[in-house]
Amino acid sequence: MEPDLNKKPLNEWSERERIRTVKKIFSTITPRYDLLNHILSAGQDIRWRNFTSRRLPEKATRVLDVATGTGDLAITIAKKHPRLHVTGVDFVKEMMEVAEEKTRRAGLMSKIDYVSGDAMRLPFDNNMFDAATIAFGFRNISNRIGALREMSRVIKSGGKVLVLEMTLPRETVSSRFFKWYLKNVLPRVGRVISGNKDAYDYLSNSIEDFLKPDELTEYFKQAGLHEIKVFPLTLGITCLHEGIVP
Repeated sequence: MEPDLNKKPLNEWSERERIRTVKKIFSTITPRYDLLNHILSAGQDIRWRNFTSRRLPEKATRVLDVATGTGDLAITIAKKHPRLHVTGVDFVKEMMEVAEEKTRRAGLMSKIDYVSGDAMRLPFDNNMFDAATIAFGFRNISNRIGALREMSRVIKSGGKVLVLEMTLPRETVSSRFFKWYLKNVLPRVGRVISGNKDAYDYLSNSIEDFLKPDELTEYFKQAGLHEIKVFPLTLGITCLHEGIVP
Protein backbone atom coordinates (compact mmCIF):
# COMPACT_ATOMS: atom_id res chain seq x y z
CA MET A 1 0.00 0.00 0.00
CA GLU A 2 1.35 3.44 -0.91
CA PRO A 3 1.62 6.17 1.73
CA ASP A 4 -1.48 8.24 2.52
CA LEU A 5 -0.52 11.61 1.08
CA ASN A 6 -2.67 13.41 3.63
CA LYS A 7 -1.59 11.56 6.75
CA LYS A 8 2.05 10.55 6.46
CA PRO A 9 4.70 13.32 6.33
CA LEU A 10 7.10 12.98 3.43
CA ASN A 11 10.11 12.89 5.74
CA GLU A 12 8.72 9.66 7.23
CA TRP A 13 8.38 7.82 3.93
CA SER A 14 10.71 4.90 3.34
CA GLU A 15 12.78 4.80 0.16
CA ARG A 16 10.57 1.98 -1.14
CA GLU A 17 7.38 3.97 -0.48
CA ARG A 18 8.76 7.04 -2.18
CA ILE A 19 9.93 5.13 -5.28
CA ARG A 20 6.61 3.31 -5.66
CA THR A 21 4.58 6.49 -5.24
CA VAL A 22 6.77 8.57 -7.57
CA LYS A 23 6.55 5.91 -10.29
CA LYS A 24 2.76 5.78 -9.99
CA ILE A 25 2.29 9.55 -9.93
CA PHE A 26 4.55 10.38 -12.85
CA SER A 27 3.25 7.55 -15.01
CA THR A 28 -0.30 8.93 -14.66
CA ILE A 29 0.42 12.64 -15.29
CA THR A 30 2.81 12.14 -18.20
CA PRO A 31 0.48 13.33 -21.02
CA ARG A 32 0.01 16.77 -19.42
CA TYR A 33 3.29 17.06 -17.54
CA ASP A 34 5.10 19.49 -19.88
CA LEU A 35 2.06 21.75 -20.28
CA LEU A 36 1.55 21.93 -16.52
CA ASN A 37 5.22 22.74 -15.92
CA HIS A 38 4.99 25.71 -18.28
CA ILE A 39 1.68 26.95 -16.88
CA LEU A 40 2.48 26.51 -13.19
CA SER A 41 5.89 28.19 -13.49
CA ALA A 42 4.58 30.93 -15.80
CA GLY A 43 7.12 29.78 -18.37
CA GLN A 44 10.06 30.26 -16.00
CA ASP A 45 10.99 26.55 -16.18
CA ILE A 46 12.26 27.15 -19.73
CA ARG A 47 14.53 29.97 -18.55
CA TRP A 48 15.79 27.84 -15.65
CA ARG A 49 16.78 24.99 -17.98
CA ASN A 50 18.49 27.37 -20.37
CA PHE A 51 20.54 28.76 -17.49
CA THR A 52 21.49 25.25 -16.37
CA SER A 53 22.68 24.35 -19.85
CA ARG A 54 24.94 27.42 -19.85
CA ARG A 55 26.67 26.21 -16.67
CA LEU A 56 27.97 22.99 -18.23
CA PRO A 57 31.77 22.65 -18.49
CA GLU A 58 33.07 24.45 -21.54
CA LYS A 59 34.85 21.41 -22.98
CA ALA A 60 32.21 18.81 -22.06
CA THR A 61 31.37 16.21 -24.69
CA ARG A 62 29.19 13.76 -22.71
CA VAL A 63 26.49 14.76 -20.24
CA LEU A 64 24.23 12.60 -18.10
CA ASP A 65 20.72 13.88 -17.31
CA VAL A 66 19.39 12.02 -14.25
CA ALA A 67 15.61 11.71 -13.70
CA THR A 68 15.28 12.99 -17.25
CA GLY A 69 11.48 12.61 -17.28
CA THR A 70 10.07 13.84 -20.57
CA GLY A 71 13.52 14.95 -21.68
CA ASP A 72 13.11 18.72 -21.48
CA LEU A 73 16.56 19.40 -20.04
CA ALA A 74 18.28 16.77 -22.21
CA ILE A 75 16.73 18.34 -25.32
CA THR A 76 17.62 21.86 -24.18
CA ILE A 77 21.25 20.84 -23.66
CA ALA A 78 21.45 19.08 -27.03
CA LYS A 79 20.03 22.14 -28.81
CA LYS A 80 22.31 24.61 -27.04
CA HIS A 81 25.46 22.47 -27.35
CA PRO A 82 25.51 20.63 -30.70
CA ARG A 83 28.91 19.05 -29.93
CA LEU A 84 27.55 17.27 -26.84
CA HIS A 85 26.01 13.84 -26.52
CA VAL A 86 23.38 13.57 -23.79
CA THR A 87 22.25 10.40 -22.02
CA GLY A 88 18.95 10.64 -20.15
CA VAL A 89 18.16 8.13 -17.41
CA ASP A 90 14.84 7.58 -15.64
CA PHE A 91 12.81 4.75 -14.11
CA VAL A 92 9.37 5.87 -15.35
CA LYS A 93 8.84 4.14 -18.68
CA GLU A 94 5.90 6.32 -19.73
CA MET A 95 7.93 9.50 -19.35
CA MET A 96 10.89 8.20 -21.32
CA GLU A 97 8.56 7.17 -24.14
CA VAL A 98 7.42 10.80 -24.36
CA ALA A 99 11.06 11.96 -24.17
CA GLU A 100 12.02 9.70 -27.07
CA GLU A 101 9.14 10.97 -29.21
CA LYS A 102 10.01 14.61 -28.45
CA THR A 103 13.65 13.91 -29.30
CA ARG A 104 12.63 12.29 -32.57
CA ARG A 105 10.46 15.28 -33.52
CA ALA A 106 13.34 17.64 -32.69
CA GLY A 107 15.69 15.70 -34.98
CA LEU A 108 18.06 14.96 -32.09
CA MET A 109 18.11 11.15 -32.03
CA SER A 110 21.82 11.11 -32.85
CA LYS A 111 22.54 13.51 -29.97
CA ILE A 112 20.48 11.95 -27.15
CA ASP A 113 19.91 8.41 -25.94
CA TYR A 114 17.68 7.25 -23.09
CA VAL A 115 18.43 4.49 -20.60
CA SER A 116 16.19 2.97 -17.93
CA GLY A 117 17.79 3.31 -14.51
CA ASP A 118 17.61 4.49 -10.90
CA ALA A 119 19.51 7.55 -9.63
CA MET A 120 20.81 5.49 -6.71
CA ARG A 121 22.19 2.74 -8.96
CA LEU A 122 23.21 4.38 -12.22
CA PRO A 123 23.90 1.76 -14.91
CA PHE A 124 27.20 3.32 -16.00
CA ASP A 125 30.91 2.80 -15.36
CA ASN A 126 33.01 5.24 -13.35
CA ASN A 127 34.27 8.44 -14.99
CA MET A 128 32.10 8.19 -18.11
CA PHE A 129 30.68 11.72 -18.31
CA ASP A 130 31.87 15.32 -18.09
CA ALA A 131 28.80 16.47 -16.16
CA ALA A 132 25.59 15.18 -14.59
CA THR A 133 22.40 17.21 -14.32
CA ILE A 134 19.10 16.67 -12.56
CA ALA A 135 16.16 19.07 -12.90
CA PHE A 136 13.17 18.96 -10.54
CA GLY A 137 13.73 15.31 -9.66
CA PHE A 138 16.18 15.57 -6.80
CA ARG A 139 13.49 16.19 -4.18
CA ASN A 140 11.94 12.82 -5.08
CA ILE A 141 15.08 10.99 -3.90
CA SER A 142 15.20 10.03 -0.23
CA ASN A 143 18.97 9.38 0.08
CA ARG A 144 20.17 12.65 -1.38
CA ILE A 145 23.82 12.46 -0.31
CA GLY A 146 23.94 8.96 -1.73
CA ALA A 147 22.51 10.21 -5.02
CA LEU A 148 25.11 13.00 -5.22
CA ARG A 149 27.88 10.47 -4.61
CA GLU A 150 26.46 8.17 -7.26
CA MET A 151 26.28 11.00 -9.78
CA SER A 152 29.84 12.00 -8.88
CA ARG A 153 31.01 8.40 -9.42
CA VAL A 154 30.17 8.48 -13.11
CA ILE A 155 31.72 11.94 -13.66
CA LYS A 156 35.35 12.51 -14.60
CA SER A 157 37.61 14.41 -12.22
CA GLY A 158 37.03 18.12 -12.74
CA GLY A 159 33.51 17.56 -14.09
CA LYS A 160 30.34 19.07 -12.66
CA VAL A 161 27.25 17.91 -10.82
CA LEU A 162 24.34 20.32 -11.33
CA VAL A 163 21.06 20.16 -9.38
CA LEU A 164 18.18 22.42 -10.48
CA GLU A 165 15.38 22.33 -7.94
CA MET A 166 12.47 24.34 -6.62
CA THR A 167 12.68 25.28 -2.96
CA LEU A 168 11.14 27.61 -0.41
CA PRO A 169 13.25 30.71 0.19
CA ARG A 170 13.87 31.76 3.78
CA GLU A 171 10.91 33.60 5.33
CA THR A 172 10.11 36.59 3.11
CA VAL A 173 7.03 38.06 1.47
CA SER A 174 7.83 36.09 -1.70
CA SER A 175 8.28 32.84 0.24
CA ARG A 176 4.94 33.31 1.98
CA PHE A 177 3.23 33.93 -1.36
CA PHE A 178 4.96 30.91 -2.90
CA LYS A 179 3.88 28.70 0.01
CA TRP A 180 0.27 29.88 -0.43
CA TYR A 181 0.57 29.19 -4.18
CA LEU A 182 1.87 25.67 -3.56
CA LYS A 183 -0.98 24.81 -1.19
CA ASN A 184 -3.88 26.53 -2.94
CA VAL A 185 -3.19 27.00 -6.63
CA LEU A 186 -0.87 24.23 -7.79
CA PRO A 187 -3.05 21.25 -6.68
CA ARG A 188 -6.23 22.78 -8.12
CA VAL A 189 -4.75 23.68 -11.48
CA GLY A 190 -3.00 20.31 -11.59
CA ARG A 191 -6.27 18.50 -10.94
CA VAL A 192 -8.13 20.42 -13.66
CA ILE A 193 -5.50 19.86 -16.35
CA SER A 194 -4.17 16.41 -15.41
CA GLY A 195 -7.22 14.98 -13.66
CA ASN A 196 -5.02 13.89 -10.73
CA LYS A 197 -5.18 16.13 -7.65
CA ASP A 198 -3.15 13.72 -5.48
CA ALA A 199 -0.19 14.04 -7.86
CA TYR A 200 -0.02 17.79 -7.43
CA ASP A 201 -0.66 17.57 -3.70
CA TYR A 202 2.45 15.41 -3.61
CA LEU A 203 4.45 17.83 -5.78
CA SER A 204 3.41 20.75 -3.57
CA ASN A 205 4.35 18.87 -0.40
CA SER A 206 7.65 17.68 -1.88
CA ILE A 207 8.71 21.27 -2.65
CA GLU A 208 7.71 22.52 0.80
CA ASP A 209 9.51 19.58 2.43
CA PHE A 210 12.68 20.01 0.40
CA LEU A 211 16.01 21.27 1.71
CA LYS A 212 16.76 24.97 1.97
CA PRO A 213 19.60 26.09 -0.36
CA ASP A 214 22.20 26.20 2.43
CA GLU A 215 21.18 22.69 3.53
CA LEU A 216 21.64 21.34 0.02
CA THR A 217 25.02 23.09 -0.13
CA GLU A 218 26.02 21.14 2.98
CA TYR A 219 24.94 17.90 1.28
CA PHE A 220 27.17 18.76 -1.68
CA LYS A 221 30.07 19.14 0.76
CA GLN A 222 29.29 15.84 2.48
CA ALA A 223 29.19 14.13 -0.90
CA GLY A 224 32.77 15.33 -1.49
CA LEU A 225 32.06 17.98 -4.12
CA HIS A 226 34.27 21.08 -4.31
CA GLU A 227 33.93 24.70 -5.48
CA ILE A 228 30.21 24.67 -4.77
CA LYS A 229 28.15 27.50 -6.24
CA VAL A 230 24.49 28.39 -5.74
CA PHE A 231 22.45 30.44 -8.20
CA PRO A 232 19.03 31.62 -6.91
CA LEU A 233 16.54 32.03 -9.75
CA THR A 234 13.22 33.92 -9.86
CA LEU A 235 13.32 35.38 -6.33
CA GLY A 236 14.89 32.19 -5.03
CA ILE A 237 11.93 29.87 -5.64
CA THR A 238 14.35 27.77 -7.70
CA CYS A 239 18.09 27.31 -7.23
CA LEU A 240 20.82 25.78 -9.30
CA HIS A 241 23.51 24.11 -7.20
CA GLU A 242 26.73 23.05 -8.86
CA GLY A 243 29.84 21.34 -7.58
CA ILE A 244 33.09 20.03 -9.02
CA VAL A 245 34.09 16.38 -8.77
CA PRO A 246 37.60 16.12 -7.24
